[in-house]
Amino acid sequence: MSLKVLERVKAHFGERILSTSNFRGDDTAVVAPKDWKEVALFLKSDGETALDHFIDLTAVDYPEREPALPRFDLILHARSMGKGHRFTLKTRVRDAEEVDSLYSVWRGANWTERECFDMFGIVFRGHPDLRRIL
Repeated sequence: MSLKVLERVKAHFGERILSTSNFRGDDTAVVAPKDWKEVALFLKSDGETALDHFIDLTAVDYPEREPALPRFDLILHARSMGKGHRFTLKTRVRDAEEVDSLYSVWRGANWTERECFDMFGIVFRGHPDLRRIL
């Protein structure tokens, strides 16, 4: 079912979708850090996608990728309660690069963004309480 979400995102954002993938029926789109929040907001507010349930936000560290590619993958998992589909949105973030907070889109991002800040040093611009939790 996430293929419909992927097609909708690709149609709306076009070349701003850097890459896509599918693994066992779960679709993923990769966007630039500058497009991270805008695409997330679209995923939640668009009537066709309606990803109203924040599942998780995390990061994966690939230090060997630098300098060719950014070190961190920032990963959002969300689903639509009404439509029954789920979707993954990713962006790649360099060490010390800031990315917009998704707190204003999904309040559930509060804790997970703080965790990513604490564990990986990723700074979320606009987060209301970005402080260490551990």
